Amino acid sequence: MELKGRLKLIADKVPLCDTVCDVGTDHAYIPIYLISNKICKKAVATDVKKGPILIAGRNIKESGLEGFIETRLGDGLDPLKDAEVDVIIVAGMGGLLIQEILEKGFKKAQKANKLVLQPMNAIEVLRRWLYDNKFDIEDEQLVDEGEKIYNVIVARWTENKRNPEEIHYYIGEKLIARNDPLLGRYLRKRVRQLDNIIHEMRNSKGDNNRVKQEYMWLRQKMLDILAEVDTRQNL
Repeated sequence: MELKGRLKLIADKVPLCDTVCDVGTDHAYIPIYLISNKICKKAVATDVKKGPILIAGRNIKESGLEGFIETRLGDGLDPLKDAEVDVIIVAGMGGLLIQEILEKGFKKAQKANKLVLQPMNAIEVLRRWLYDNKFDIEDEQLVDEGEKIYNVIVARWTENKRNPEEIHYYIGEKLIARNDPLLGRYLRKRVRQLDNIIHEMRNSKGDNNRVKQEYMWLRQKMLDILAEVDTRQNL
């Protein structure tokens, strides 16, 4: 099993461990890769729909890994037993849905050694929830597939709540610290999106001045970070 792009980065963020759970596993590509490469000893592949579970089961059987990967039908972390797994992967979903899954299965998420999360949108909402609930973001990296850029976040529950600067809910601290090679491109894309939003708000007749000012503040902060990134990466 060979993985590329987004799925490969997700798998790369899983440390050597005993048991991994892949929530919303779809085709079970990540668990198959992790077991085949001896990154984990066992895996649980879950999905809320029967169709993906059947496909996952077929792929697991074709890989000869039925003794190492178990499929379970269920919502979010519900199919897991308490403290059953070391690493929980929740990928390919919206940030709000990932937040809901972690919130509903909070004790299970809390007891995992690592959470590997790949939100498709609303990333700032997910980051804020993690920090508010004493999860520390230990690592974050960007990966591209064509024109799209994805974030992969590694988090772990701690006993301490952190309060990062407001901008770091929108642009992860670890992306800046690691001088991620895709950060400049990612920031330019975010600024373009904000330009479109601000332009539409200026043309609307509603009372949106406060919200517009917030977007303008965010845009300027992103431009400030972009200037720093460009300076560092062009040295």
